[in-house]
Amino acid sequence: MVTAEPTSSPARSHATAIADPTPRRLARMLAGTGSLWIACALATALAGELGRPGGIDLIRPTFSELIFTDLGARLVGISMVALAFASICISFALIDLEAPADRLARVLIAAWTGALVLAAIFPMSPVGAPPIWYDALHRYTALVGFACLPFAGLQLARRFRIDPRWRSTAVQVRLLSTASLLGIAAFVATFIPINDPMWLLGARQYSGITERLSLATNIALLAILAAAVLRAAAMRSRADAARGCQRRRKCAREKARQKRSE
Repeated sequence: MVTAEPTSSPARSHATAIADPTPRRLARMLAGTGSLWIACALATALAGELGRPGGIDLIRPTFSELIFTDLGARLVGISMVALAFASICISFALIDLEAPADRLARVLIAAWTGALVLAAIFPMSPVGAPPIWYDALHRYTALVGFACLPFAGLQLARRFRIDPRWRSTAVQVRLLSTASLLGIAAFVATFIPINDPMWLLGARQYSGITERLSLATNIALLAILAAAVLRAAAMRSRADAARGCQRRRKCAREKARQKRSE
């Protein structure tokens, strides 16, 4: 008579170990796709900067103002949407890999992603033009979105410190998030209406560079998270492979013991 195999048998455990790596393969694929979208966003942004008729100026005009150039009108929105796709891929990669992230961090990343899409759909109006509703929507949505990602990074860094797989990334995420928030504060300071500009307060001529520094740290933060997903997935895959080898050796010893007892 053939008896049913126990649930805790070595064969059942080995089968589970074989099926388990699937989520990690998906996480690696999402992180890799997110990295490609980041590269696409950077390439289109650089092309827009290089296509400025008066030459490259990273100091005064903001990145959004590139839409008033022939090439930038086509590429600025593409760059923002590509960065939104990168954020979506990396966010789902963190979820698939069961990264130590709370709901607030996911909501903040979603808000950053949505802000990028809205800022791409509703462009700003020329500087000095009468205020228009979609111009206000673009400005305030972009500002909120820029702040959401570094706040999400601070939440992730706090959780990463308690997990061995992610602990090495916590310091980098926290530093980049803090730098991004400082860049946002500097960017906002340049728009404060005062008669005598002091340092960055009211220094409109530095709006472009402060915005770009904040944006660069946000992009670097996404890239660090994508790299962390790839590293954590590789670590878990190696651990699973080691456990699988141990289970196979244990199973072989069990079979050899059964044969000797027969």
